[in-house]
Amino acid sequence: MKRFHQLFLFAQIMLIASIVITSLAPVQAEVSDDQKEEACCEHDQAISKELKVHLDFYYELLAEKYAPDQIEKWKEIRVERDLLQKKLKEAKQRGELENGQTVDKTWLDKHAELQNAFNNAVEKRDEDKLKEILPKMFAQYAELNALYKQRLKLDPIS
Repeated sequence: MKRFHQLFLFAQIMLIASIVITSLAPVQAEVSDDQKEEACCEHDQAISKELKVHLDFYYELLAEKYAPDQIEKWKEIRVERDLLQKKLKEAKQRGELENGQTVDKTWLDKHAELQNAFNNAVEKRDEDKLKEILPKMFAQYAELNALYKQRLKLDPIS
């Protein structure tokens, strides 16, 4: 009976492990170039909600240390971004917006370049570079909010 109990527990552990492994395994379906581009370009969907909370707090902590005059600006940008993303999601669900790019390639290229510089500064713990880059990052996120507004036709950019 003891042996049967051990085998039963072993079988349960193996079943749970296989479920965990298969649920965590990446799905390997072919994606068309349009879908790849759309997925790539939808910046707000790329970062999960949980990770976004951590990143927002991380930026706030960095701002407190390296750009204290930018803290309020970052908080305003973040609150506005969250509201705009919610409105975009609702508009898409109602069918008011077509599935398309929210941000253009130039913004994405500038964002990638700035993120690369930011990552290098963080990796090297270069305080002067961080003091220089953080305001640029916040300005770029404000620009993203303007693109969201344009997409919602709240504030058309002329």
